[in-house]
Amino acid sequence: MRSRFHGLLIFLTFACGIAFAAEEARFEGRVVLEWVDETPYVAAMRLVEPFAFHQQGGKIWAAPAGSIVDGRAVPPLFAGLMGLPFEGGFRKTAVIYDYAAKAQTQPWLDAQRMFYEGSIVEGILPIEAKVMYMLLNAAGSRWEVRETSTCFSHCHTGESELVWRPIVDDEPIMALASWVRQEDPSLEEVEQRVSDVIVHPGPHVFGHVRKR
Repeated sequence: MRSRFHGLLIFLTFACGIAFAAEEARFEGRVVLEWVDETPYVAAMRLVEPFAFHQQGGKIWAAPAGSIVDGRAVPPLFAGLMGLPFEGGFRKTAVIYDYAAKAQTQPWLDAQRMFYEGSIVEGILPIEAKVMYMLLNAAGSRWEVRETSTCFSHCHTGESELVWRPIVDDEPIMALASWVRQEDPSLEEVEQRVSDVIVHPGPHVFGHVRKR
């Protein structure tokens, strides 16, 4: 009886280990890129091999071979403070995020949270990953997902896509970067503070411009 119990315990431990490993965030494949000669005025690259990021919890963000990435999904404020997307220690995450911003099949907030998680997996310090998340949340691209949004059939009929960026002042955002580093807030707290300092959330969102 004792040996059977011991064997069951080993089996359960092994099974739990497999389940935990399946939930662990990871990248799949290699980032293999080639320059795109067809766009001489934009530094664009094409993925030669498929590449993906598995989020903790099982959601997969896949960028198929042939996808074009150019780094424009990262706003200038982000690049100015944290570095160019394909040159820093978060280049794998930047590739997946850039494709997600072009494909627009997943909500923009989910893509930003994926960036936060992916950059940590790449080795970025969690607090710096949170600063990057704040910058994307404040000044990064936002979009409507055609498959789930009613905007394309109501207020934006005929549009091929619906993408915008919030209007922000750099100074308050810089102050938020210092706040994140000092306080290490939750992502929800970051989102709330960002919402408080955005001048205008974008042309798609109804409402008035916030007073400066």
